[in-house]
Amino acid sequence: IPFLPHTIGVITSPTGAVIRDILHRLEERFPRRVLLWPVVVQGQSAAAQVAAAIAAFNAIPEDSPHRPDVLIVARGGGSLEDLMPFNDEIVVRAAAASKIPLISAVGHETDTTLIDFAADLRAPTPTAAAEKAVPVRNELIAGVLEHQKRLFVSVQRLMKQHHTHLQGLGRGLGDPRRLMEM
Repeated sequence: IPFLPHTIGVITSPTGAVIRDILHRLEERFPRRVLLWPVVVQGQSAAAQVAAAIAAFNAIPEDSPHRPDVLIVARGGGSLEDLMPFNDEIVVRAAAASKIPLISAVGHETDTTLIDFAADLRAPTPTAAAEKAVPVRNELIAGVLEHQKRLFVSVQRLMKQHHTHLQGLGRGLGDPRRLMEM
């Protein structure tokens, strides 16, 4: 999973709470460009649509600005029957074949589907998938500021050491006027 993806591809229902939760969490942590591939997440056609979406995102040329750096396949919780499309062989094979790193976020914490084992990373919930996809921007800024402060203090200390060293060397030279008189 890339540390800071530029574009995140999300494969989920466009009308459910899942996409709103993912977008909200990304906005809070580190806003990124999101491409939604709308699919149905339960029923007869769900497995085929999810597999086709994974394949379609992977078919986007690598040099294209529209190619995601990471994929999130997400669905909220539900009964075992509702989650069955994510146990389907075509979905598992599509996830395993994905060249784009894939985060599986199907169901809730206790739910496990076969796509979880084929994905590069499993998230216990769709919201957690968004958290795993991007770091917290404010923490990164705080870290950079801390490193900047440490660098400034280190440079000051190094400059003082060099100044002290040059003063010591200067004392060893003696008085320039006396040297010229000799």
